[in-house]
Parts: sequence; structure tokens; C-alpha cells
Amino acid sequence: MAILKIVQLITRMDKVGGAQKHVEALAIHLKQDGHDVTVVTGSYQPSLWHLQEHKIPVISISALQRAIHLAKDFQAFWQLRAVFKHLQPDVIATHSSKAGVIGRIVGRLLQIPTIFTAHSWSFTEGVPYKKKLFYQRMERSIQPFTTKIITVSEYDRELALMKKVAPAHKLLTIHNGIDPIERNKTTEKICMEQPVIVMVARFEVPKRQDVLLKTLAELTDIPWHLQLIGDGSLRPALEHFVEQNRLSNRVTFLGNQLDVHSYLEKGHLFVLLSDWEGLPISIIEAMRVGLPIIATNVGGVKELIIDRDNGFLVERENNELLKKRLHQLLMDAPLRGEMGTASEQRYLQYFTFIPMYQKTLMVYQQAVSELVKKGD
Repeated sequence: MAILKIVQLITRMDKVGGAQKHVEALAIHLKQDGHDVTVVTGSYQPSLWHLQEHKIPVISISALQRAIHLAKDFQAFWQLRAVFKHLQPDVIATHSSKAGVIGRIVGRLLQIPTIFTAHSWSFTEGVPYKKKLFYQRMERSIQPFTTKIITVSEYDRELALMKKVAPAHKLLTIHNGIDPIERNKTTEKICMEQPVIVMVARFEVPKRQDVLLKTLAELTDIPWHLQLIGDGSLRPALEHFVEQNRLSNRVTFLGNQLDVHSYLEKGHLFVLLSDWEGLPISIIEAMRVGLPIIATNVGGVKELIIDRDNGFLVERENNELLKKRLHQLLMDAPLRGEMGTASEQRYLQYFTFIPMYQKTLMVYQQAVSELVKKGD
């Protein structure tokens, strides 16, 4: 197997999110397999990641940021061009919208094969109409610069075909996957008389901790405790809501946590309410430890959760059904157990890391060999 020089490019690594976790896991495994990997990003917070201990170089491009800013984007273009010319990678793997756009243009100009992983399209269902239209046009125009597009869910592949943003031969679905972890059989489920609900999500759009908190505020007659893992600009308003509604003794804000796994292992139920999604790694992490899931039926979520099997799907805005499903699982421990077992089995069958990794590496290798063939 040929050793590749790979750049993993993502807009930011100063926040914990599914795309960032995906990039970290790929980079570490590629390095362990002997490939030469460099992570290139905008803002970078080393304490959130394990890249340093694996001796994976990270290059921070100060001008690369999420918001559209023509002057900074132009600057990011030239900075990335200089970095790629210096590194001379065999392949550039881009993640997230901004890095995806600029990275693919630079890659094409330097004649480096460029892969884009769509962790969730910016024109997906639930995104405001004008924004959706803008990103749809943008993606269509950038598609010719792309060697291959990986979608993390079948939903996203079909959406790309339906919106005509890329031809079928350039699109392929590779479901997210994460490494199995040795289950700690001695872990005590905390406060057995009080089921613990866990939600792992940044406090930003499109995540809806507010919907969960408002619904739980109507269920104070039954036992539950909520742990919210993550951080972001919407957190202070929700802390205020918790205080106002006298829920401080039932809701814990845990901020960003490196060891999310240990909290999930002690929980009883995982909830993720989002207005849109790709294929959430946080749900896969909850499935890995055998938790039943309640989540909004958006994006590729229904590829993870089979309604009434390993959890419940609820439509956006259907707060009555959400309340009913929360009540049902909080009050029925045997049902939680059955659904949790189904979750773990589904994870082991479809969403482990190695199959995802092998398929992704194959895409990189094919992209490189296609370029070599063109050069012959």
C-alpha cells in the first residue's frame, strides 16, 4: 500500500464538534498506518485534542474563519496556497463549508486531488431559505474543482443529487464511525431513582437545548436529571432560563468535556434535538455505550435511529410528542434497557471506525491514482 502525504483541512479546531472529532480520528489512524498527515485549520485550541501527543503537525491559518469576509477569505486563499505549495501533499481532504470552498479552489489550481466531506450540507432541510439558496449555488459552482465528495449519510447524498450540486459518479456515502471502547462493566448508573438524560452539543444554531429544557420544565412531576455537555454563545440565556424556572438542582451545565464517554456510560438516556444534522457522531457515541436515543428526525438521523427500536424519532416542532416520548422513557426502565441494547448492537453492526476509515482511505488512494493516470 502506497504511503500518502495527506492534508486534513477544516475551518476551525477551537470548538468540539462532529466534523472536528472525525478529522482528529482520521489523522491519528492515518499517522499510525505510516501516512504523512498534517492538519490545517483556522482557530486551533490544542487542549481540546490529542493531535500533539501523536506528533501530528497542525498549521493554523489565522485568516480562515467560518463567517464570510471577502478580505480575510482572499488572505486565507493565499495563505493556504503557500502552505500547500510548501507541503506538496498527494491529496487534500477538506471538511466544513469555508475550508471546503477555498481548499478545493487552491487544490485545483495546484493540481492536487481534493476530496470534500460534507458533514451536513449548508442547504439542507431546516436551514433558512436565502442561506440555503446561496450555499446550493456556491456548491454547484465549486463542484468542478472537486475530485470526489463524501457524504456522511445517504440522506445527504440523495439531497446533493436532487439539488443537482454534483453528478452521481462524484458522490459516495461513507457513514461516520467511531472506535469501540472497552465497556466499564463496574460503572454505576448514577442516582438510579433519578434517570440521567445526557445531551452533547455546542450551544449554537442548529442545536436546540432550549426545546429540551422547555419540555422538561413541564415534566417536573417525574424524576430526571439533565446533563448538558458543550459550550457556546447560547449557553448564558439557557442558564438564566434554568434559574428562572427553578431547575438548577435538576440541570447541570458541564461545558466542553474531553471524556464525554464516561458521562454517557453513567447516563440512562441520550437526547439530541437539532434543526438540521448530517450524521451526528454524538448519537453514535451514545449508541456505543448502549443508550436509548430521542432525536429530531432530520438529515441522516433516521439512518442511526430506527423509531421504536433503539429510540424515538420526533419531528421538529412536535413538542407534544417529544414530551410524551421523554415521559415514556423516563418512567420505563425495562424499555430503556431494551432500546439501549438495540442501540449498542446497531452501533457494532454499522458504525464502527475501521470500515469507515478503510473506505475513506480508498477514496484518497483512488483520487491520487486517477491524477497519475491523467498525467500519463
